Amino acid sequence: MLFAMKRLVLSLLLATMTLTALLGYSVDERRVQEQPFDSEVELGKIDFSKPLAPNQLEWVEQATISLLTVGSGDPLYAWFGHSALIIGQPSGGQVMYDYGVFDPNQKNFYLNFARGRMYYSVWESGASWRIEDALAEKRDVKLIELELTPEAKLATIKFLQNNAKEENSTYLYHFYYDNCATRIRDILNAATDGEFRSWAEEQPTSTSYRQFVQRYMSHSPAIFWALDFLQGKTIDRPLNRYEEMFLPESLHQAVLDFSPFLADEHILQDTSSDGVRFRAHTKNVNHDWAYALFGILLALSLYALGRRHQRIASCIYGILLFALGLLGSILLFMMTFSDMDMTWFNENIVLMNPLLFIGMGSAFAYTFSGKRKGKIAKRTFQGVFILCIALVVAKGLLPSLLIQDNLKIILLLLPIALSGATFHGWGDRKKL
Repeated sequence: MLFAMKRLVLSLLLATMTLTALLGYSVDERRVQEQPFDSEVELGKIDFSKPLAPNQLEWVEQATISLLTVGSGDPLYAWFGHSALIIGQPSGGQVMYDYGVFDPNQKNFYLNFARGRMYYSVWESGASWRIEDALAEKRDVKLIELELTPEAKLATIKFLQNNAKEENSTYLYHFYYDNCATRIRDILNAATDGEFRSWAEEQPTSTSYRQFVQRYMSHSPAIFWALDFLQGKTIDRPLNRYEEMFLPESLHQAVLDFSPFLADEHILQDTSSDGVRFRAHTKNVNHDWAYALFGILLALSLYALGRRHQRIASCIYGILLFALGLLGSILLFMMTFSDMDMTWFNENIVLMNPLLFIGMGSAFAYTFSGKRKGKIAKRTFQGVFILCIALVVAKGLLPSLLIQDNLKIILLLLPIALSGATFHGWGDRKKL
């Protein structure tokens, strides 16, 4: 009878976890917020070959357009670098236009951020002091003067001036599709009558959004693991070179390689030999083995601790379940209520979701009372372990459907789940 009850509890737990997972995984695609200023639409309305009057031609031939690329900075939002366009005026002044500017004091900023409604801006400012700031922060700073036709150059300048007006400056930011680099990429594509895009799309890569991001975040494995967990299969398809330009450095290199720009690179500051901060990898990296090793070491450490200090170990397992349950709750919220489409259809909801809080309560109950053996905690860890194995098997059987690159998530959870199930499955504890 007792064995049957245990099997029933485990079955119910697995079924509930799976149901939660399926509900989260089957989120219908929603209509995201309307773009306040869709630059591609507005660029499509502009004639970049419109003939110029003699006075316009004289002015624009003395003006310059340059691409500024700033390397990684210290804050998380600056790890991927920054892009901007600088207009050199005939009078000698330089005006900088950069996208992706945000104000954390904006009304409901953090709520909008959590819901995927990030209203950022394009900023028109003096270029000199902005460059000086980047140099003072000891970031790489590179400049490319672009060779455009006079007609395209003037049309680009007018577009930037119009875009920077208060009524046009706000737009809906997207980390992959609509950021500081992609907006400039689209402007340069329009200025070349689509040639830039055609050239870049003919160059497929074997790299996905997720792999590009890992190049810039591998120096912080914990933050990367958490953010990687929250992102689903939509960022795992191979990109072409045009899509790759969501990164400022990729945009910079593409502009150098695209011969019609006749671009020359000017290095204002190179910190590569200074050891100031991390350097992004130039090729894909795979640290799945490191997450597996960490999971094994943590599991063994908790096992050893549990042999001597059972309540302390049970408390740590409870804290782990709380952290994993909290992360799973954030994911469920983002899959259900957020417009961050990169979080939708996320397989990881199978492994980590709010139901882990049930096991957490069981682990803490034993920690503080010593009268119960944490049976529900055991079932929770068993459920996570079985689901990890099941997901690996399912991915092997249905590789075209379950394409999400989440092996690092599974490899970290597997040994921890096995350790937790083993610990809470031991015989009667001695009273401490």
